[in-house]
Amino acid sequence: MASSPPLLSVALTLLLSPLLASSASAQATPTPEPVAQTAPPPATTPANAPELSFTAQILNLFPSDYTSRFGNVQAFADSVNGYGVRYFPLPFKVDARLTYISHPLYQEYALSARYADTTFAVGRFENGDGGAKLGIAHVEVSHNPYTGLQYGAIYQDQGRSSRLNLGYAVAAGPSRFYGEAGYAFQGTVDAPYVHIEASTGKSLTDGPFTVGAYGTFRSYVFPQAAQLSTDFSASVTYRPTDYSSVTISDFERFVVGSSTIPDLAVGRYTRSNLDVVLNPNARAGAFSLRNLEYHYQYSFLGTEATANALGFTVRADVASAFVIDLTPHHDFIANETGIRADLFYRGADLPILVGPSFDFVLTPTGSRYVITLKAGVK
Repeated sequence: MASSPPLLSVALTLLLSPLLASSASAQATPTPEPVAQTAPPPATTPANAPELSFTAQILNLFPSDYTSRFGNVQAFADSVNGYGVRYFPLPFKVDARLTYISHPLYQEYALSARYADTTFAVGRFENGDGGAKLGIAHVEVSHNPYTGLQYGAIYQDQGRSSRLNLGYAVAAGPSRFYGEAGYAFQGTVDAPYVHIEASTGKSLTDGPFTVGAYGTFRSYVFPQAAQLSTDFSASVTYRPTDYSSVTISDFERFVVGSSTIPDLAVGRYTRSNLDVVLNPNARAGAFSLRNLEYHYQYSFLGTEATANALGFTVRADVASAFVIDLTPHHDFIANETGIRADLFYRGADLPILVGPSFDFVLTPTGSRYVITLKAGVK
């Protein structure tokens, strides 16, 4: 026969074969007898056999880029802030994510997906309000490709804004222009609005120096109010060697006017950064110094340092399939010292390292630990 018999025919034949055994020799076509198999089908099984077809369909659910999606997972068990996983990828062709976090006073749970430049999300998300006892209900459908037609609908509770929007985006080189019209609700206030945003930027490299500058202009116009804001950022990176870099950057936001919808309002903001990174990958037997990093951030608006941290990472190649990264670190602002241990699985078929991370931190008032799932660089 050119192909395998249909499943229904096979089932009926197997059920009736004992009754037809006495006349089996008179049949023109031999009746297949049921065979109990404990091993996989022999290599001579036709490629289109129902069993193999079903197996192929199951395996086909796992996309080729599935393992790379773990780089965005936020999984943790914090002795102070709760435990759970955020944006855990489900093994489907569509990039679907599952979220469940047990906060001290409420549960966060959600399902989200990204398909054809469209974001779908439903559930209760994180609530950053102090003493929050309930997450923020969130239902969203947002179509937002880099260029072309844009539209969306978002519903939220707990005093957050809900809105509908329709717009269009165009781009030319490093520049992008976006305009939309929408209607927003927040609390007892609702209003239509027009949102216009334009952005551009450029970076140049000359020898060991890389210089970049970027700017964004945006406006929200309501029937009774309007707010205009501009973002400007600039950075200079100096690379004295192939394994070291020093970056100085600054971000400034200027704002005039007011917004009818609080969630659509922005405020004056400033941030200056100094980042020093060394990646020597110096080896001594099974150990290697992977990196040394120092990060400093200062707000001239608040005249205070908002980040000041130092750390370095040593890698131990404990086995062909596993590596351990040990990272002592210190936060000078919070006066916290800790050591993080990352146990990574190093599979030849995985583009990244994946594994659990355990961070033990000594604080001025005691200690805490955080267990997370991390992705690292091979």
